Amino acid sequence: RQPRQRDRRRGRRGRRGRGEGGDEGGGGEGTLKLKGTSYGFLLREGSREGSRERSSREGHSSGDGGDAYDPYFLDDPALQSGKERMVLNLPGLVASVLPYVRPRALKAQLNEQWALKHQWVSRGLTLSKIRAAKASLLEWVLEANCEVSTAALAHVYFERLVLRRVVNKANRKLVAAVSLSLAAKWNEPESLGTLLAAVERHYSIPRATVFRSEFSAYAELAFDLRLEPGDIFPHFSRLLTQAERTPHDYLGEANCGVSSRVPRAAGGLLCEYMGQKRRKCPKKRVS
Repeated sequence: RQPRQRDRRRGRRGRRGRGEGGDEGGGGEGTLKLKGTSYGFLLREGSREGSRERSSREGHSSGDGGDAYDPYFLDDPALQSGKERMVLNLPGLVASVLPYVRPRALKAQLNEQWALKHQWVSRGLTLSKIRAAKASLLEWVLEANCEVSTAALAHVYFERLVLRRVVNKANRKLVAAVSLSLAAKWNEPESLGTLLAAVERHYSIPRATVFRSEFSAYAELAFDLRLEPGDIFPHFSRLLTQAERTPHDYLGEANCGVSSRVPRAAGGLLCEYMGQKRRKCPKKRVS
């Protein structure tokens, strides 16, 4: 028994010595280091610059190859017709005739055209799936009697996450729900519970799962939920068209000036943007 106890003591002393030597050497083999993802550069002044720095570190950029967000790049509203068409070259007139295509065939053609333009997107994620997820966001917002600008914000966040290559076929519904949650917290926090109840009812995603996924999506958005009015207004106008409303009817003629007071943050930005567009477009004189 005595030789065994001596061997054990020697082993303990040897392990202690190696650990102490590693610490004294400034990070030797005895020091345990845990690797993680640091987001400190995103907390600097100008988080968009931090986002660019992160893109250069990771070796990939957003799908359009630039840093600015384009609301028409990922989901172009002009992409509605298939690739089959007949062009008529008449004297003084050029016309194109679109034949009738079955909805399923038209869906396949649109997905094919979109996939050829966006080959960097995750495999299995199609235009129809993206549009279906965005349509669900508008449906939930209208069902909860919330602001349409909240759905517009969620659309922008969702598309930016697609451009960041975060969204795939499996998690598209969860990312859409997280985008809606972030938009509600930013635009109208009092409606968050109603919107999350709609998510649970339609997508069967518990709100605990949405809350757990918020931070990773927030990090991919560079910890910046602020958006330019020009990024929100195309989605806002498109959503109002789907709801059979116009921006002036929805916001009111009095609220579309630059000095208007709108209770919603995004609504105020939209009113300011529309007021700037009105000032830039001079009125035509009628002779």
